[in-house]
Amino acid sequence: MRLTRPIDAPRALLFGLLASCSRAHGQTRSNERAPADSTDARAAVRDALESPVCVAAGALERGRDRSPRRDETPRHTVRVEAFCMDATLVTRAQFARFVDATRYRTDAERRTIPMESLEGFGDWEWQRVFDGNWRRPFSVENADTRQFLADDAPVVMVSFHDANAYCAWRGGALPTEAQWEYAMRAGRAGDRYPWGNSPTDDAGVPRLNYWQGASHARNDRRDPYVYVSPVRAFAPNAWGFYDPVGNVWQWTADAYELDTYARAARDAGPADASAIDASARDAATVVQRVTRGGSWWCAQCTCEGYGLWYRGHNDPSAAFSNLGFRCAYRR
Repeated sequence: MRLTRPIDAPRALLFGLLASCSRAHGQTRSNERAPADSTDARAAVRDALESPVCVAAGALERGRDRSPRRDETPRHTVRVEAFCMDATLVTRAQFARFVDATRYRTDAERRTIPMESLEGFGDWEWQRVFDGNWRRPFSVENADTRQFLADDAPVVMVSFHDANAYCAWRGGALPTEAQWEYAMRAGRAGDRYPWGNSPTDDAGVPRLNYWQGASHARNDRRDPYVYVSPVRAFAPNAWGFYDPVGNVWQWTADAYELDTYARAARDAGPADASAIDASARDAATVVQRVTRGGSWWCAQCTCEGYGLWYRGHNDPSAAFSNLGFRCAYRR
């Protein structure tokens, strides 16, 4: 399967910009101050780093024949058309630019009461944050919760509606569930992670952001984050997508149905039935939307959702401190 990686061109642009800055500085006379980086140059570097990764059409083998969760069965194949998708989760800085440009107000800022879980809580314990939203997605500020405030942290406490609005502003849409898994697996079928079946490398070092500890009373910090991590903190998968699993759950366009895989298998492997604009389909009747990938909160003591099997789902207006997204685009 061939992978097209337009991210290479932006990298060249980035290196070129850096090189040109070096040359300009070298040519500056000793009694002259080097000019500050221009806004245009900084914007070009930013755009280079934010360019999506494009993938060729292909077949995705998803699901498994045996699972403790019915919605993960059976194993079947679907075809996915070529598309592009953000290399990283959408960051706080990116979402802030959207809000600044559109004056958009999220569900959590208008009507939804978001939810959080903190170190020291019981397993499966969450609480409402009455004044929480994407700007300050926690009730208690400390060194660990300030991880949420970094520009390169994934934006959280955004609903399906918020994510949809941002992606539309960017000229895209939320990825379908099939697109998402196709990109995150990066050609690897049958394993829990894009690299195999262990969350750690051979030295025992975590390869993703998930909860380490016997319970949520204390995080062992082996990854070494308690909550969110920068969107490029861990190595990308084979196709260049960061955080294919862990860090935050990721919204997809698809409506959640328990028998999605069973119906797809029965229909003999149809083409990806949910096209890139499927987020609007049956919007009035959709109860929950699919989320994938797991998050920093997921652990062996709770949902075990960090991986490529687990199909999460949530109310479209829900806003959690472990829920974010990335966008897909037509190719």
